Amino acid sequence: MRSTPRRTLRTLTALTGAVVLALSLSPATTPATAVTESTVVGSPEQFLIENVHAARKVLEIGNENAQKTGPGGAWTAAAAIFTRAAQPADIRAQAVTAYPVLGRDRTFVFTNDEGEVLARNANDSEHYRYLTLADVSIDDAAVDPYAQWTVVDAGGGAVYLQNVQRDRNGRTAALDMYNWATADGAEIQTYDAGTAAVQKWYLRSLTPEVAAFSGRTDRGVAPELPASRTARYSWGPSVELKPLTWDAPDASVWDVDGTVTITGTGTGFFGEDVTVTAEYLVGSVGDAVDAAMTTNVGTTVKQLRMHAPTRVERTVSGSETTVTAPVSWDWSGITDESLQQEGTLTIDAAAGTGFAARLVVTVVATETTNIVRGAGVHFGKKFGEGSGLSDGNRDAVGFSDWRSGGATNRVNPNTVMFYFDEPRQVTGASLFDRGGDSKRNIGQVTIQYRDLRGGWVDLPVADLTWPYTNPTAELALEVQSSPVLATGMRAVVSNKSNDTWMSLSEFEVYGPASANAR
Repeated sequence: MRSTPRRTLRTLTALTGAVVLALSLSPATTPATAVTESTVVGSPEQFLIENVHAARKVLEIGNENAQKTGPGGAWTAAAAIFTRAAQPADIRAQAVTAYPVLGRDRTFVFTNDEGEVLARNANDSEHYRYLTLADVSIDDAAVDPYAQWTVVDAGGGAVYLQNVQRDRNGRTAALDMYNWATADGAEIQTYDAGTAAVQKWYLRSLTPEVAAFSGRTDRGVAPELPASRTARYSWGPSVELKPLTWDAPDASVWDVDGTVTITGTGTGFFGEDVTVTAEYLVGSVGDAVDAAMTTNVGTTVKQLRMHAPTRVERTVSGSETTVTAPVSWDWSGITDESLQQEGTLTIDAAAGTGFAARLVVTVVATETTNIVRGAGVHFGKKFGEGSGLSDGNRDAVGFSDWRSGGATNRVNPNTVMFYFDEPRQVTGASLFDRGGDSKRNIGQVTIQYRDLRGGWVDLPVADLTWPYTNPTAELALEVQSSPVLATGMRAVVSNKSNDTWMSLSEFEVYGPASANAR
């Protein structure tokens, strides 16, 4: 625990030779909107300075209800923590005005709404860690390092607020919520810069964010301007700006292709004028840019239609901008046979679409692959352990359905399966049970695919009737099938004998490497 130091008040003085142009703020003037003519500070902004350790509590400068501190509790803490207010006027009173010091990176002078400057006691003071208030001009403060505070990134949107003047031990002094106290009025001092939460602060700007409105209008048509926009303040509240007052442009601006930007105002949380912006693209919407797909030889029209784009980009006159529009395609001229060879097909938009559009389909050569080793595939089973049936190893057990209880508890028949995130074309499959740990107990097999309605159908294989009876000790079943569109694959297996359980080493499913049109 740190010992409580004593402090003495100090007065800030301008450095000799400094150019001082005092900034005078009348009581009716809000510091954040005052016109700054200084040559040493820039335009100010108001913030609620919220502590990370004390959520929804903010630093206040010069609050008379702050903790008594110093020798014998003779002083009122120059800065203290208080619960964030709810009402606009009370929030304004809590706000800290930050004046950027020109020529210094992210360095500010902090004042309260009465213009009192927050500074650190001088290093020659016994109580150099304490803060003090200085009734001096902003320009005087801006040339005194004890009154300058640098904003340093602390990660996660938080910052450290560090005094420009190193302390008498040569260390960086940072604003610190003293002794981790969070009660209203608890004092804030400085301490050696570190990474503790009591030295981390959120700067909550009193200036809201309002997203610019973007729209489009046909040439010669003046748009109806937005009736409202939402202003969002960084400490939480949102205000609907309604009604809005727009600075309407001359009507002739809508007669020329291009971009028109309009500004307006609404009334914010504090009753302040909040600037809003609307940007319109002026131009007539034309035909669509060609849409493109690539698929493989052997794709079916049904599969192609499932992946065809449902929206296209239409051109806008006078710009390189496009707008998205829904589209339907005329599939009447496309057959499965037309997709059996490499080449390019063009499909027009359906009649009644209202604009011209083309879908250009490139059909490329098919390369068969084991599709269950790709993304979007999920393994399942009726009963058993293991999921290594798609690791590429045909000679090591990847699935076993051992169960305690002996023959009476055997799972027979059993099922292993793959589910696909989206339909895939299947042209064959293989199932293996071999290798040193194989139980060599697969008697019969039926391989099925899951159709688009979720039903299981025997894989259409020539010269083979399901179930397939395994004539050998190990299983090495490899089949080719007529192309089918599947949402899953499964193998139903029955044992040769109840004397032992069943195992499998690999379940492979074949289909085009580019089975999904893109």
